[in-house]
Amino acid sequence: MKEIHHKFYGAVLVVLFVFSCVNFNFSITNYISGDESGCESFNNFSPPLAITPKLAQPIGNFSRYNLSVVLDEANSFIDGNLTVDFYNNDDINFTRIPFHLYLSGMEYENRSGIIEIVNVTDVNNLSITFPFEVYSNQQIMWVNISEKLEPQKRVQFNVKFNATLPDGPIDRANSHGSDLNQSRIYKFGSFYPIPCVYDNDDGWNIDPYLDIGDPFYFDMAYYNLSIEVPSEMVIAATGKLEERINKGSTTFYRFNPIYPVREVTFSASRFFQVESKISNGVNLSVYYLPKSGYIWTNFALNYSEQALFLYNNTFGTYPYPTLNVVEEYTWYGGMEYPNQVYITESMDNWNAPLSYKRHYLELIIAHELGHQWWYNLVGNDEIDVGFLDEGITCWSTDYYGEYYYGDWEHFQSIPYIQEVRAYFVEMMKGSKINQTIYECIDTNTDYWYIAYIKAPLIFEKLRQTIGHSNFIAGLRHYFESYQFKLVVLSDMQQAFETVIGQSLDWFFFPWFDNLYLPKYSFSEHNYNAATKILNLTIVDINMPLNDYAYSQQVPLAVYNVSGYEIYSQDIWINGTTELSLNLSTNPGKVSLLYNNYVLVQLNAEYDLSLDLILQSAEQAIQGYDISIFLLLSAHLIGLLIVIIKRKVKKLK
Repeated sequence: MKEIHHKFYGAVLVVLFVFSCVNFNFSITNYISGDESGCESFNNFSPPLAITPKLAQPIGNFSRYNLSVVLDEANSFIDGNLTVDFYNNDDINFTRIPFHLYLSGMEYENRSGIIEIVNVTDVNNLSITFPFEVYSNQQIMWVNISEKLEPQKRVQFNVKFNATLPDGPIDRANSHGSDLNQSRIYKFGSFYPIPCVYDNDDGWNIDPYLDIGDPFYFDMAYYNLSIEVPSEMVIAATGKLEERINKGSTTFYRFNPIYPVREVTFSASRFFQVESKISNGVNLSVYYLPKSGYIWTNFALNYSEQALFLYNNTFGTYPYPTLNVVEEYTWYGGMEYPNQVYITESMDNWNAPLSYKRHYLELIIAHELGHQWWYNLVGNDEIDVGFLDEGITCWSTDYYGEYYYGDWEHFQSIPYIQEVRAYFVEMMKGSKINQTIYECIDTNTDYWYIAYIKAPLIFEKLRQTIGHSNFIAGLRHYFESYQFKLVVLSDMQQAFETVIGQSLDWFFFPWFDNLYLPKYSFSEHNYNAATKILNLTIVDINMPLNDYAYSQQVPLAVYNVSGYEIYSQDIWINGTTELSLNLSTNPGKVSLLYNNYVLVQLNAEYDLSLDLILQSAEQAIQGYDISIFLLLSAHLIGLLIVIIKRKVKKLK
């Protein structure tokens, strides 16, 4: 009797063990794919209609500034006067206003730059002074205004200052040129006291000049810019030339951008060569040194016109009457300012073919002109979300390459996607895009990489996901909605959501806020040779390290044992994903194909698929539906009970 009971219990335990294993497998699968993973899942989208927005115009009130300077050429020095008509566009009262004094933060060789404040006075009575404090280490001046400035009110005062340019071909402002008689350029960027921005997140943004990224964050304002220089000099400046007065040894110029801009700049040289033409109603001009003519002549103006034409027709109309492209001395490729961009002179010294120098010139022109839309007209905090204007400007530059040369990666020596997929293996660290510059420094994140490589690739992935027409309609709507304003990333997301008609949280949150790309693995698989159904479970093994679950389409292919494709489909992988495939014959291998714009973390740069090897058709193990398995198990238990009862009766 003990022997019979032992056999009975053993059989029951075997059945229960098998049942428990099956049930445990289902529980684990449900746990991984559920909310307990720590990642937020998002629904798939279905893109509806696109829209064609109208051109926006500046609406509301803006501050107004009259800036006048006189250049002392011998000392790289200016006497300056800034008349401020400051408009409070925020919902709190102000008793003082901060101004950036960036020049002293810029790099130099032997002479540092500096902005010195002489006095701050009433605009109508120079004997009435406004108290002010200068904090040199922060490059900030605070002006204490005489009365409380309420929302939607204005305050006027006058700032008298002088400024000395740093020397050396390094930073955004300098006087430089190895031959004073052939190549000296005086470049004025951030050369005057610039009002800071107040926002609800940071209060007054009084960040100093930074070595990483761009530190610029300005409200729109109307400017009049007056410049007096030696008469032999050629001037390139923000705005339309409205007045020119020859004073003999000096000449007075007055420029007006007509529409609001975020800041102004100018450059002066005795040696500039100038080419100009009217294009799309804009006075388009290029300024370059004679020694660079072999690169610039005709080509620079042509590249500029091509960029203006494409961006006008793609994003929205450039509203200003002038646009200048100016050669500069600097260690980087170029720099954007309203109505005027700068392009490096360093190409002259490269040991490279002329064709490559012109290729690089075209790249920098296309990029910096893109900033007229994404930095000036649509502005953002370049410290907190600098990746936003740089990312979409890089995308726009590559769209220029696609439009004129048929290749979105035309300007990339190494494709973006190749760098992004291999980034973790090469650098062994995360690459969250949505970080401030300070966070990038603290987390040791490569700001250049996230802003200029990964961000444009994510925008391209968005285009590949929602379709070209919807993507362009989203950019146009973004431009129309936020022209002359300041934005954050959610504003761009909202513009695309308006176009496609539903939330894009599932896209923007993981791709901009996660530290790591997805890394897929086949966790479970089961093939039923009788029904020819293959069940697969795909997991993202990086999911516990991220805040949000990724959703993207990935090509999946199934091959038979001879290597012929028997199934092919683009599947959505949403975090942990379970698939059930109806096949025509027994499978030998399943592959996720990492082609096009599938973004995954790769162990090796050219390992462009994830393969699962199955047993051959001859060795295929029959699979069973779980309900059938449970039914058979119940029958088996019942049969065992009947057999045991009969044997017990015989023993009695």
